[in-house]
Amino acid sequence: MVKILEFSLEMARKRESKLHCMNPLSAENHQILEQGIHLLKSISNESYTQRQQNMDASIGEHFRHILEHYELFWEGIKVGHIDYDNRKRNPELEVNRLFAIESMMGYASKFNEETFYLEPLTISQNYNPKKPVPIVTSNLTRELMFLVSHTVHHYAIISILVKLDGGVVPNGFGFSPATLYAKVIDR
Repeated sequence: MVKILEFSLEMARKRESKLHCMNPLSAENHQILEQGIHLLKSISNESYTQRQQNMDASIGEHFRHILEHYELFWEGIKVGHIDYDNRKRNPELEVNRLFAIESMMGYASKFNEETFYLEPLTISQNYNPKKPVPIVTSNLTRELMFLVSHTVHHYAIISILVKLDGGVVPNGFGFSPATLYAKVIDR
């Protein structure tokens, strides 16, 4: 009887911790990935792979970096640990714009389809290779916030690269949602 009660309590906790993916931060990640898809569809393959003078990375290299963070997020939440250093650094994402679009569409759709559990996560990311890799406690909400912030940061750089190439970026591309909101309020 005690085991049945413990099992029932555990199932109730899991139901309570279940969160459908379209919470505000999941929706924000979906929307920001859609922005990237829109931009990628608007530029040429040449623009995607070209390195601008005095710039360290191409648009494609930035998108690869963004996409690999989303890949690690989706892999990591399955096991309760995200290792942001474990990127595959897939060169195909850097040079194949259509593959990047396809990958981005896949990750964006997961935010519509997946169900999350509000279980604790651990995160590792090594900022100093001479030191042991730190492992810190986090949670789903914090990592969804990180993905938005990280993606916006790279979008801002991508925006500069597109403009240096003579292209145009959509209004709001490369700005955080808070900055866009503040701009609307200040009008």
